[in-house]
Amino acid sequence: MSLFEIENLVVEFQTAAGPFRAVDGVSMKVNAGEVLAIVGESGSGKSVSMLAAMGLLPWTAKVTADKLQFNGIDLLGLSPSDRRKIVGKDIAMIFQEPVASLNPCFTVGFQIEEVLRIHLGLDKKARRARSSCLTLSAFPIPPSG
Repeated sequence: MSLFEIENLVVEFQTAAGPFRAVDGVSMKVNAGEVLAIVGESGSGKSVSMLAAMGLLPWTAKVTADKLQFNGIDLLGLSPSDRRKIVGKDIAMIFQEPVASLNPCFTVGFQIEEVLRIHLGLDKKARRARSSCLTLSAFPIPPSG
């Protein structure tokens, strides 16, 4: 079973001229331990596809797929609160522009601590300890379950 699987993802936005199909029939499978890089021209639907998978598109987007699963969980069938438990903890997106990733009004440490509080339920002391020595390769995230 794939860790992350999409079959026939379609994303449409309503416009004054009618529906605009931003993503048309995207499919992919990613197994545990694999890395997926999505590349393409500007406007080709890379970000919209992944934002759709995470449920982060505005309400004006119509998202359909034959299959949209993470770790055996149907992402399209999740409630917004259940999806928030996964997005940011188990599924995340690294944006090309740093301004889109971090809020310059808050310290990096504060923003990392916020993720640890929300997704791992760590108290302030544990969050500070983790965020002060955080490196990308040394921060294990326990599996969902």
